[in-house]
Amino acid sequence: MKKQNILVIVASVLLLVSSCKTALQIEKPKESYLPSNLAPALSELPLLVELDVKKLEASINKKMNGVIFEGANISDNDLSVRISKAQNFTFSIKNNVIEYRVPLKVWSRFAWKVEKFGFTASDNYEANGSIALNYKTTISFDKNWKLVSKTTASGFEWIETPKLNVVGVSIPVAPIANIALSRCDKLISDQIDKTLAEMVDVKKYMSQAWNSVQKPQQVNAENGVWLRVTPKDVYVSPFTTTGNKLNMAVALYAQIESFIGSKPAANPLVALPIFKSITRPAQQFNLNIAGDVLFDKISEMAQKQLLNKSFSQGKKSITVTGLSIFGNEGKAVFVADVIGSLKGRIYFTGTMVYNAEKMAVEITEPAFDVKTKNGLAKSASWLLKGVILKQLAPYLTYPVKEDLDKIKKDVNLMLTNYEIINGVSLKGNLNDLSVLNLSLVPGAVRIQVNLKGNIGLKIDDLKL
Repeated sequence: MKKQNILVIVASVLLLVSSCKTALQIEKPKESYLPSNLAPALSELPLLVELDVKKLEASINKKMNGVIFEGANISDNDLSVRISKAQNFTFSIKNNVIEYRVPLKVWSRFAWKVEKFGFTASDNYEANGSIALNYKTTISFDKNWKLVSKTTASGFEWIETPKLNVVGVSIPVAPIANIALSRCDKLISDQIDKTLAEMVDVKKYMSQAWNSVQKPQQVNAENGVWLRVTPKDVYVSPFTTTGNKLNMAVALYAQIESFIGSKPAANPLVALPIFKSITRPAQQFNLNIAGDVLFDKISEMAQKQLLNKSFSQGKKSITVTGLSIFGNEGKAVFVADVIGSLKGRIYFTGTMVYNAEKMAVEITEPAFDVKTKNGLAKSASWLLKGVILKQLAPYLTYPVKEDLDKIKKDVNLMLTNYEIINGVSLKGNLNDLSVLNLSLVPGAVRIQVNLKGNIGLKIDDLKL
């Protein structure tokens, strides 16, 4: 019995010693991260200014009412004329030319004389009619963003020719029309130009938009995503029209930056440059932005596939019982708890890359951490051949389509109608998404993406 007991004890000790040889105690690699800088994107930010011509029309009609001109004994002729507004002026617009139709009532009094058989007969007659004067205004801007308008007459038409029911009396229609044109022309054109200059203070709105866009704007409060725009220059495209809207398309050339976390500091304010024109509209908006995929989410998905899964190499095998991730100097460190031919915790590293075809984050160049490698060399050198790491790597692929869609959705949600200041809003849609780079930050993989699309600042309505 004593001999048998000794054999049992010896066997137990040998088994214990044997198990101790394969149970690793490896020091955890240091967790550290490289700075994650997102390169700013140079972009063209369209600013659309709309002028409602109907509001301009209403304002000028409000300013011009009643008698516009009245005169007697004009040009040494016995002719008196009174011209007053007949109906509202009507406007139409095409590109940078506004056309006006100005209906006027014309009252006239003239002397009629006839000499026959040595006798002279004379009398005064009054006649009423209505005439429509036509004008064109060409608009542009000087280098200081001041509206420059030039209004010129473009003819007339009688709406109702003056008539008399007196046989033999000839009404001086042509002189009356000439008087209406010559005396009202400058008065009306000057009033139109003056009203336009007073009503359309583009520099005021441009300055407001230019200064406001430079303030950091929060894109997503939940994820703490901010945008900072630093405009570099500004150009204006030729005027266009849509219905009764006069459109002024402005291209802001700017540096667009995005940040995750706290609100970034505003850069020193850049002053509004002088007015410059360009023959083409602004190009697509270009934005670099980032979104974080948590290590916990990647680990959770990997564990669903890996937990209790065995990997073999020859007669040796290990079974994964736990997995987590952290970062070390730009590389991902995978912490794997294993049992089987080896028991313990091992650490291996890899480079996280984006696979555009799969829309997934993958691991390349899997390799054991240096301290793990040293530990395996003493007790489980068979693992160093790398066969099992290659078997593990495919299970660490993480699809990011949903995450990318969320980034795009969050940005576009903000762009649906983001009001920067009263009357100035940011609108648009970004559809073209591409991944620029991946970086590791504490607790997450940061996906750096570029978004392109149509976006602009819109001044909804100049306050006329």
